[in-house]
Amino acid sequence: MAVASLVLSLLVCLAPVGLVLGIVALVRIPRNGKRGKGLAVAGTAVGASVVALSVLLVAVGGARFSTWTVDGPREAAAGTLFGLREGDCFTPGSGLPTKGDPRLKDLSAEVVECEKPHQGEVYGSFQLEDGGFPGTESVAASAYLGCAPLLHDFALDSAALPQVQLFFYHPDATGWTLGNRTVLCWVGPPAGLLEKSLRQDAGDWDEGQLAYLTALRPASEARASQPGEGPEKNLAGATDWAGRMAEGEAESARLLLREADGLPAGARGPAGAFADRLDVLSAKMREASKARTEEEFRERMVSSGEGDGAGEEGRMRGAVGLPLPGGGDMAG
Repeated sequence: MAVASLVLSLLVCLAPVGLVLGIVALVRIPRNGKRGKGLAVAGTAVGASVVALSVLLVAVGGARFSTWTVDGPREAAAGTLFGLREGDCFTPGSGLPTKGDPRLKDLSAEVVECEKPHQGEVYGSFQLEDGGFPGTESVAASAYLGCAPLLHDFALDSAALPQVQLFFYHPDATGWTLGNRTVLCWVGPPAGLLEKSLRQDAGDWDEGQLAYLTALRPASEARASQPGEGPEKNLAGATDWAGRMAEGEAESARLLLREADGLPAGARGPAGAFADRLDVLSAKMREASKARTEEEFRERMVSSGEGDGAGEEGRMRGAVGLPLPGGGDMAG
C-alpha cells in the first residue's frame, strides 16, 4: 500500500488516491510491524503537494474560495479570485464566464477602485451546507437561490440598475473535497464595463419609496432566482422558479396593501392596482408551476389581460417619485 501510494501520487489524476493510501499505510504500519513507513511518508507528502498544486492549475467549473471577509482597508491591487470580498470592484483575468465554456482557465483578478472602469462587482457570498458533493448542477441551483436575496441587500431597487447579468463562482468537486463551501456572488454588464459602484444607499430614499421597495422585494428576489436554462433543458427548474414567483408576487401584493399607510396619499390607488395585478400574475405562475411538459409550461406562461404588470409598476414608481427603469434588466 505504501508503494502504491508513492507511485499513484506521482500521477496528477490519481494523486488524491495516492494521498489516501499513504495515510492508510501510515496508520497500519505501526500496528502490523511491516516495513514501508518511509515510502508511505513520501507518498503522502507527494500526494498532498500534487493535489494542492492541481487546485491552483486545473481549469475548474467554478473557482474555490477561502474565507474572504477581511477586516481593514486594502489597496487596489492585482490578485486572484480567491481574495475577493463584498464590495470589491474587479476585472477577472478570464473575462466573463460563458454558457458554452464556463470553466475558468485564469484565476487572476485585478481589484480596482469602483470609480474606475471594471467588469464586475462582488455583492455577497454564502456557505453551502456540509455533506457529500451534491453535483455541479445542484450546487449551481443552490447558488442561484442563495445569491438572489444578497443582491437585494446590496441594491434593493434592482429595477433601477443598468442592464446587468448575475454571475457566481462556486466550488467544484475538488474544492468540495478540500472543504470549500463558499459561493461568491457578483454582477457585471453583459458587454462593456461598469464606470461606478452599483451599491445603493437606503438613505437616498424617503419613507414612501423605502416602503414600496421593501414590499416589492419578495417578487424581485423570486425573479432574480430564475435558472439559466429554459424549460426545454430544465423543466423541473423552470416549474420550481414559477412556484417561487407565485409565492413572491403574492407576498409583495400583500405587503403593498399592508404598507399603504406609509405611502404618499397619491400612491395608494396605484398600489392597490399593482397589488391586484401581482395577484393575477401569481395565479398564472402557480398554474405554470404545475406544468408537466415544456409546451404546457410555455402555454401557461403566456401573458394575459393587461400584460406582465409593467404598466402598473411604472405608475407605482411614478407615484412614489422613483425614476422609471431605463430599459435595464437583469439576466441570470
